[in-house]
Amino acid sequence: MKIYEVFKLNRKLIKAEDLFDFCVSILKRVGVDEENAKIVADNLVMANLRGVDSHGVARLPTYVERVLRGLINPQGLIEIVKEHGATALMDAHNNFGQVAAVRAANLAAEKVKTFGVSCVGVRNANHFGMAAYYAIKLSGKKLIGMVLSNGPPAIAPWGGKKPMFGTNPLCISFPVSDGAIVLDMAVSVVARGKIRLAALKGEKIPEGWAFDENGNPTTDPAAALKGALAPIGGPKGYGLTLALDLLCGLITGSSYLQNVKALDDFSGPSGTGFFIEAIDVEAFIPYQEYEKKMAAYVEAIKNCPKREGVNEIFLPGEIEKREMEHRSKVGVPLDSEVLVELKRLAERFDVKTPF
Repeated sequence: MKIYEVFKLNRKLIKAEDLFDFCVSILKRVGVDEENAKIVADNLVMANLRGVDSHGVARLPTYVERVLRGLINPQGLIEIVKEHGATALMDAHNNFGQVAAVRAANLAAEKVKTFGVSCVGVRNANHFGMAAYYAIKLSGKKLIGMVLSNGPPAIAPWGGKKPMFGTNPLCISFPVSDGAIVLDMAVSVVARGKIRLAALKGEKIPEGWAFDENGNPTTDPAAALKGALAPIGGPKGYGLTLALDLLCGLITGSSYLQNVKALDDFSGPSGTGFFIEAIDVEAFIPYQEYEKKMAAYVEAIKNCPKREGVNEIFLPGEIEKREMEHRSKVGVPLDSEVLVELKRLAERFDVKTPF
């Protein structure tokens, strides 16, 4: 939900700092060391701050359950198994996706200093939360960041009705003077997490988001979760999600197609794979020149003549940036359904809640 929807009656505002501390405390209770707990918590809370609530603290109970069942290994050794110049392949050994992705992003940022571009693949990982988290960190170092991941089956091949591909997030971030231009998107019309959130809240989903298990359009989130999500652009989105699955799954030696496990599939480890790439702007253009041209570029877009009824043209990620600024001041709004689940965690692990 964005700024104008923050004060719904069934929502409660929680300070981001308090929410972060709560997540860290819970994660430490299930054996996650403090450094890694802070990485996971920071990723979740930043998602909420940016208004991407489907990838925020609502995921914490499932993460905890997967740790307790041995499906996420907080002690898993994240190691480089292959390295060649600007590229590297890491094996997360089933550790948290967030922890593996931060390590991969840091390695990419180091390699780019020497090679101008870098690409780090990760195999045998887990859901890494909001992709923009890592791309934004790379852009904070004056780099272009690209983050790709595969995921559990949610999209059917074009013309099919059985899910075989993930929603497979794709994120690219360009540094600008006041932050970054951030495209963070799922290859489905909507991220699967938003449908999960709708199911949790007992709400219908819009038409055009998903199909039921028989391939028929549906507005029932439960039916959608049993069926398939609609890809963006029809066959074009299908082709894109296939390409991302090949890159992140098959090429890295991780799982792919139906072999990637969903968060709520407790039959085995996730097997998620991803790619994190970095580009040094100065490998192509002096950064000062880039900044000057980017400022003019942004100004041109913002000044584009608007359609009737449009007050402002936004850059990719700009709405989320403003939402983060707003929520950082007033607090993170959490739905009552999410609060109930978090309170259950608090009681289970004897952790004091900020709500």
